[in-house]
Amino acid sequence: MAQFESLLTPQTRLLALTHVSNVLGTRNPIETIVPQAKAAGLYVLVDGAQAVMHHKVDVQALDCDFYVFSGHKLYGPTGIGILYGKAALLDEMPPWEGGGSMIKHVSLTEGTTYVKAPWRFEAGSPNTGA
Repeated sequence: MAQFESLLTPQTRLLALTHVSNVLGTRNPIETIVPQAKAAGLYVLVDGAQAVMHHKVDVQALDCDFYVFSGHKLYGPTGIGILYGKAALLDEMPPWEGGGSMIKHVSLTEGTTYVKAPWRFEAGSPNTGA
């Protein structure tokens, strides 16, 4: 933490860090780090894979922009995960893939508009087998 502020340069846009280390079990002081990062104008993504099993996590109290973890850490199936993101940020983000039900309107002259998050990130065919 003694060097943390010196790492926040004008070139830094996103701070991504772990909540709890899977190697040492060290719990990073997210409650202190997030306000410092926000004061520097950064977005904050917290990897909570090791924290969600052992700590009560309140993403609103942490005020992080994104919080992620894998489902198998909560005894769920492998291959799934959780992305918490602030709605305003998710609605600003452009989709990285296109197609399916994530498109609201397409026009050759006006371009493409997308539905709101989280559905704007659900490219491809919808679940038609159900």
